[in-house]
Amino acid sequence: MEIYALQGDLKIEKLASISGKLQPAKDVVLAGSHEGEHVLKGACETRIEGDVRLVRVRRATKIVHASRHQETQLAKGCYSIGPQRERGGDGDRAVED
Repeated sequence: MEIYALQGDLKIEKLASISGKLQPAKDVVLAGSHEGEHVLKGACETRIEGDVRLVRVRRATKIVHASRHQETQLAKGCYSIGPQRERGGDGDRAVED
């Protein structure tokens, strides 16, 4: 896996492929609250594994975050999207956005 992009508290990794069943979805909320959601725009196929969302997009799309971050462009392909972690004095923790 390679880090494709970071958006706020999300880490987006590019995958070569995803095995197993995915469900069709549209305009998927990846994280955030009703006032600041990270949203994958358009159609995709997806499933959740623990705290990571696996996503396959069949055409270029974007992730938007309520005008708080620049849009993140996603090329056609497979991705793992999950919380960004940071290490500190008390161990690691999720990055806050």
